[in-house]
Amino acid sequence: MNRPIQRLALVLSAAALAASALAQDAATGVVTGRVIDPSSAPVVGARVVATRTATGATRETTTDAAGGHVIASLAPGEYQVAIKAAGFAPTTFERVLVEVGRRVTVDAVLALEGRAETVDVEEEGVSVSTGTSLVGGVVGAGVVQNLPLNGRNFLELAFLLPGNSAAPNFDPTKTNVVAISAAGQLGRGGNITIDGQDNNDDVVGGPLANLPQDAVQEFQMATNRFSAEQGRSAAAAINVVTRSGTDTFGGTLSVFLRDDSMQGLPATFDRSTGEAPPFSRQQYSATLGGPIARGKAWWFAAAEYRDQDAVVQTGTRDVEARTIRQTLAAAPLEDFLGMARIDVRATDADTLGFRYLMQDEADTAASKLDRSIGSATQRQASENRHHQGLVTWTRLLGPTAVSTLRASYSDFRNQIQPVTPSRQLTFPTIQDGASFRVPQGTTQTRWQVAESVSWVKGAHSLRFGAEFSHTYGRFDLGVFREGRVELVQDFAEFDLNGDGRVNDSDLLFAVTLRSGKPDQDLELDDCSSTYLAGFIQDDWRITPQLTLNLGLRYELDTNVKNISGYGDINPIVQPFLQGDRERDKDNFGPRLGFAWTNKAGSFQLHGGFGLYYDRVTLEIISLERGLDGRALPIEVRAGNVFFLGPDGVPPFAPTFDNPFTGFILPGAGASGINIIDNSMENPTVQQFNLGTRLKLPGDSVLQLDYVHNRGTHFIIGRPIGTVFNPEVGGPDTVLNLESSVGTRYDALLTSLEKRWGRGQELRLSYSLARARNYANDDQIPFSTGPIDPNDLEREYGPTPNEQRHRVVLSGSLMLPAELRLSGIWTIATGVPMDIRMPDGSTRVPTLSRNAGAREFETASELNAYLTTLNASGGIDGVPLPLVSEDARFSDSFNSLDLRLSRRFALTRSFSLEGVVECFNVLNVTNILGFSNTNYSGFANVLARDSSDPSDPGFMRSSSFGRALTTAGGVFGSGGPRAFQIGLRAQF
Repeated sequence: MNRPIQRLALVLSAAALAASALAQDAATGVVTGRVIDPSSAPVVGARVVATRTATGATRETTTDAAGGHVIASLAPGEYQVAIKAAGFAPTTFERVLVEVGRRVTVDAVLALEGRAETVDVEEEGVSVSTGTSLVGGVVGAGVVQNLPLNGRNFLELAFLLPGNSAAPNFDPTKTNVVAISAAGQLGRGGNITIDGQDNNDDVVGGPLANLPQDAVQEFQMATNRFSAEQGRSAAAAINVVTRSGTDTFGGTLSVFLRDDSMQGLPATFDRSTGEAPPFSRQQYSATLGGPIARGKAWWFAAAEYRDQDAVVQTGTRDVEARTIRQTLAAAPLEDFLGMARIDVRATDADTLGFRYLMQDEADTAASKLDRSIGSATQRQASENRHHQGLVTWTRLLGPTAVSTLRASYSDFRNQIQPVTPSRQLTFPTIQDGASFRVPQGTTQTRWQVAESVSWVKGAHSLRFGAEFSHTYGRFDLGVFREGRVELVQDFAEFDLNGDGRVNDSDLLFAVTLRSGKPDQDLELDDCSSTYLAGFIQDDWRITPQLTLNLGLRYELDTNVKNISGYGDINPIVQPFLQGDRERDKDNFGPRLGFAWTNKAGSFQLHGGFGLYYDRVTLEIISLERGLDGRALPIEVRAGNVFFLGPDGVPPFAPTFDNPFTGFILPGAGASGINIIDNSMENPTVQQFNLGTRLKLPGDSVLQLDYVHNRGTHFIIGRPIGTVFNPEVGGPDTVLNLESSVGTRYDALLTSLEKRWGRGQELRLSYSLARARNYANDDQIPFSTGPIDPNDLEREYGPTPNEQRHRVVLSGSLMLPAELRLSGIWTIATGVPMDIRMPDGSTRVPTLSRNAGAREFETASELNAYLTTLNASGGIDGVPLPLVSEDARFSDSFNSLDLRLSRRFALTRSFSLEGVVECFNVLNVTNILGFSNTNYSGFANVLARDSSDPSDPGFMRSSSFGRALTTAGGVFGSGGPRAFQIGLRAQF
């Protein structure tokens, strides 16, 4: 961290300590406000009591000298807030909604003694949130329950808020996970907590376990500028709160059904086969809860099961027709989710919570691809088992102080096997065979303890605390055992072996890659690290209208730089390690914000600055330990192109059927020897925002925020030299894993929200954004390296999922005949495309990264550039082919999902609700990919129609820019139109 930032951290630290700083709990909310008399004088000593409607649990405080009151660390839900003072009429606020991570303002003007007043807060709609400069929003229980979700994964609701979109899939261990790209980051970062417990994959990044949708009470999406209590994220923080039992016994049973009769086919599917793929999905959900002892103890449980016979989009090489056909392959899924919790009010001051969460998933899905599309054999069978337990102890230390202690344990185990074991065949435009990345397995076990204290002292709302987390990681890798063949053509051009036929046996390939120990798995045990953090935060209400948010957080990861294994590094690369390897100890994160609200509470101006540190995943340790030139030596051997002569190839040359017999190519290792730079640091993002919240006529609230994020110390792999490696029989590249690149994100984030009674609401979100970084993979440099290791600025370009404009309209309305109509309408501009060389190995080196749909809007513009490039000698003296005039780089996104439901009350305590859902109502074709190699969904390789330089097809690439995959695959969000029916019983 540089000196100016360190000085700022120290200054803010002193200021925060002097001010007795604090923020709210990540899993709770706050009730605050001011009490005055009819002359606007403060009412001192008024008694403020907040009673949770569902359980009758109460919290209370008294107003201070300014008439202010704060009740912190309240469980989200509906409350009654009663205010009483001697000489004044009592005032009661009904249906006050406390939301996770938010402050709800309850101001009161007490009348002189007389008739009591009751105010129904719900009917007043959305209020302007006061006292916070956070950029984000809350997705409440009504939204979680009513909106149509294709697959019932509640994390997709994060996309309703501006600044958030889907991230390309980077995780081979959890192919059905929802990865969120927030504020321009790509999904490995971010911090998701469930009831305050860490729910992140420290091994490869991204979210860990899912939970039943009906178990979600609500969640807060902090896209930017969250308080010092939350860390381990340079992107966003998501705080999920699960449902708890109440004093009333009740539950639900739900079923949702889809099959191929209600499902369209993707536009890219080859219908010439005359066959439609089978599809069926059954999802069952149940909840049950109630009192153990009324007013004292409650229980709640939820379960969800999904049984799905689905397909994934694949390609098939039609050798006879010399084309790649768009096909589908089976992708079954079974997924069981369970959650149970018990809450006990042990004493008037002590509340205990116990929560268990589990997921058991088995699925078949596409493997991680290095090309735009894979064949049916490029699928993998995965099993994921996850268990986590949480104990929470909340103690009232007085009317203005609350202590919360959390202790948790989680265990995640993943196993992946190829569907059809074989070598990987990497063609220019399709990936065939089985992925070289499988089989593999990962284990993650985490112990976590966190303590936080809330203390209201006059105008200061103080929160301070600390966190300890130890994560054990293990990798069991069978990678590269079957090997990988890098082909230079999709189809053979001539009779290479002289047998009188032209078929796959005549294919040309450049190199092969296979483990030097093909009979041995790579086992990496105890890739572990401990995380320590402490924070102090203050929401200082200087005046009734002005609040300062001051905070400081400190974070330390003890072993993400493989300090425990430093002594075992291969001696041949020791000269490349400069200085001493030490922990990154200067991760001070100051947070400074302000929020000013006018007296009427209808307008707020807010802004601030913060320094945020991202987690470094344990996969970095595995790269240094596994790719050390000894544990997993990769033999790179010459392909048959090295033996090609005017008369073909000699009999002793390697063949497509027996490819691993070529001579070793010294120094051409697939990944080289990986070392962690001794000065590597946690990725850091400076976040700045300035915005406003405005209450408009009709009780709607408009929020606008300008957000500027500048990231530094992001990780990239850069070749820094070569060494002679006896394991590969020649020179080997040394790849330095270093913190030398960054990110930049600038956006205008806008949201308009309106609520009515009976769960009716509308939300309109708009993002105008520009996102830049240095790699299509996020923080894990295990793919193609930089074009020029000595000029990393050539890698600077748009992120692979950048959408300049994104609009989301969502809501739920009551119609005549008690019908409820809910929907999500998402419209976005296209993402960019990386334009790759004819062999697909790298992008065109003279182009910037992801130049398609950014530098070039049309095929004619690209062809004009390629013509000029070819006139000056092409690439290494070889011209590049031109593309078809109708080639495309990107596609816009447009999907309207609707849900129509009707509730029938059969008795006072029993009801049935019928549900009909339609996804992509307008059946818009949305071309989009799913991997970070090519997220555009269009063929991005300048594959030649012919590999013969004398053939006109050598200078033509008719496959480039052809649509390959649709958004959401076949059955996901944005895919072809589909219907789903459901039935929900509530008692």
